[in-house]
Amino acid sequence: AWDMLMQTIEGKHAEPARVVTFQPHYKWLLAAASVIILMLVGSLFILNTEYRFETLQAQTLEHTLPDGSVVHLNARSWISYKKSFGWFGRNVRMEGEAYFKVKSGKGKFVVADNQNQKVVVTGTEFSLVTRGDSFEVQCFEGSVNVLISGLKSVGVKKGESVTKTNGVLIHSKQSDKELTKPVWVTHEFEFAEEPLSQVFQQISNFYNIQISSEGFDPASRYFSGTIPAGKATDVLDVISISMSLSYTVNADSTVYTFR
Repeated sequence: AWDMLMQTIEGKHAEPARVVTFQPHYKWLLAAASVIILMLVGSLFILNTEYRFETLQAQTLEHTLPDGSVVHLNARSWISYKKSFGWFGRNVRMEGEAYFKVKSGKGKFVVADNQNQKVVVTGTEFSLVTRGDSFEVQCFEGSVNVLISGLKSVGVKKGESVTKTNGVLIHSKQSDKELTKPVWVTHEFEFAEEPLSQVFQQISNFYNIQISSEGFDPASRYFSGTIPAGKATDVLDVISISMSLSYTVNADSTVYTFR
């Protein structure tokens, strides 16, 4: 009798197990949330996509960025930027040698190399050389800021340049005569009363050739003029005729000797 009484009491107090079921509208919300999450993940993946442009030896490239800024690449150089360029800032990475014409009024524009050495601008024209330990910025319009970890930031205005040498930033200024855009940007050589030694050096660097002289000192003779950067021989012909000189070339067309 006692056992039957206890079973009766326990039966009265026992509660049935609760079964939780999702109503149809809850299932719809879960499905919608899943779709939204997938879309967000997909969007982040797409925005993180990187575009890369590269030049090989003796190649140059002109590329327009999504904001309308223009970048010129010299040989053996590259730039990259993400599909999100312009959404959360205008950030470009590069290595080699480049000339930038930055569109103004669209926020901060940042160029960084593999060592995270940065040039920050809002609207200007400047060139940047960054190869290994070499780092040089030259400003042609507007102004830029050079930011390198461990060093004080440096402002660079039109006609000024900054070069990193032995871990130190050297700030210098060019005259209007010296402030000429790179040949690989303008596709022409511009010389204003420059010693032939410097003229020969610029041409040698551009065409990857050697130019030597015999019977005269090229540092004591000066040349002025603008020459289209076509074939190397066309450029050298203009100089030889203008300066009353002649030149010979070796068998593989890599060494030119002026007399």
